[in-house]
Amino acid sequence: MKLSRYIWKKMKGKMPGQEAVRQNLRLLHAGTDGTKEEELFYTEKINLLAGVLAAGLCFTILAWVLPLGQSSSLTEGRFLPRQKHTYRQELLMTPEEGETEEVTVEVEPKELSQVEPQKLSSEQSRELLARAVEEMESYILGENISLEEVRADLKLIRRIEGTPIEVEWGLDSYEVLNMDGTIRPEKLEEEGSIVELTARLICNGEEAVYRACVKVLPPILSTEEEFRRELAQKLEELQEKGGEKAQKELPEQINGKRLTWEEKKSLSPILILLLTLACTAALYGARDRELVRKTKERERQMQRDYAQIVSKLVLLMGAGVAVRTAWETIVRDYQAKREQEGTPLRYAYEEMALTLREMQNGIAEIKAYENFGLRCRIPCYLKLSVLLEQNLRKGNHGLTRLLKAEVQEAFEQRKELAVRAGEEASTRMLLPMILMLIVVMILILVPAGMSMQM
Repeated sequence: MKLSRYIWKKMKGKMPGQEAVRQNLRLLHAGTDGTKEEELFYTEKINLLAGVLAAGLCFTILAWVLPLGQSSSLTEGRFLPRQKHTYRQELLMTPEEGETEEVTVEVEPKELSQVEPQKLSSEQSRELLARAVEEMESYILGENISLEEVRADLKLIRRIEGTPIEVEWGLDSYEVLNMDGTIRPEKLEEEGSIVELTARLICNGEEAVYRACVKVLPPILSTEEEFRRELAQKLEELQEKGGEKAQKELPEQINGKRLTWEEKKSLSPILILLLTLACTAALYGARDRELVRKTKERERQMQRDYAQIVSKLVLLMGAGVAVRTAWETIVRDYQAKREQEGTPLRYAYEEMALTLREMQNGIAEIKAYENFGLRCRIPCYLKLSVLLEQNLRKGNHGLTRLLKAEVQEAFEQRKELAVRAGEEASTRMLLPMILMLIVVMILILVPAGMSMQM
């Protein structure tokens, strides 16, 4: 709290929106200049913002430090552990005399030693082979768009993963393609070369044949793409050599350039810090908006009380009581109820009580009524203060009649306020009703759609 007061004293007069806050606090605390309330408001706000910032910084530090204390996935600078399922690891790769770049490496699960495949019936084997023939193009495409435009290596797989199917390949020409599907760039021609692929699929003694013609064209590669292509080839070679090892090996060098590997740092600490700053800024404005909301609620409350106040004045003045005495009676009655029954604070009556204290302290009655209207800042109360001032200047003639007319107008305004409040409430209920409608539609349509699929 002392630190908050110190910050407030240093920042006093420099806080954004401070003048508007000061005016709103004066409206909400009748009879004060708002200095103490302003200091309390800003010290509480500073405490809240400091708490949010401290918590955010702690989370940021933890998010930054904890990964450093954990064992790194990358061991010996170029080995990644294999898991039960394939996963991707984001790494930073720095070639010798080159710039660091991000690389995503796919780490396959450890390959199991060959076991006796599950025995399938002849019919099941034929069905499996038929499906494999239909999907073979997707297995071998690799990075190419179609077999009619092959500019990257094909994947001429020897086994279809997850099945007991083995594949044997044959080519009608080995001039531009190798048996593993890699392209021989030195033999490529600009117009392309047609190669016929023949695959013999074997499953539990059953066989099927897949044939396809591919058009091999020269690759269109930049220096970076060429480097990435060679990196992918190297990773695939290392996978074939060490697929049964517990760790996936990463290449040490490519084209004579040594590679340095390291794990990519998480962005979580930066995101947490940015989120903390955004929350701090939002909370700063939220407290000011809350103060504006209370000021508007004060105005609505005073408008609702106006008709009652004027009707009490009319009743007392009709009984022959002077304006000041009627004013004092209304204030005393309000204060007695506040003390005895715990009646909630009513801003209009608090302003009347302040006006009564001014008159008791020697301020002229006309000036006190004028101050009352200016402090309330609501047209109806300004009108009432003008009527009371005119009464003191010109006498009591016609004041009761004017106040009676004011009562009628005040009750009409109160009806309008009630209607407006109802409309605002119905508007606020619109979003929850739409959300409920969406939930009901989901509850009806989802089971209906599932039953239609069945």
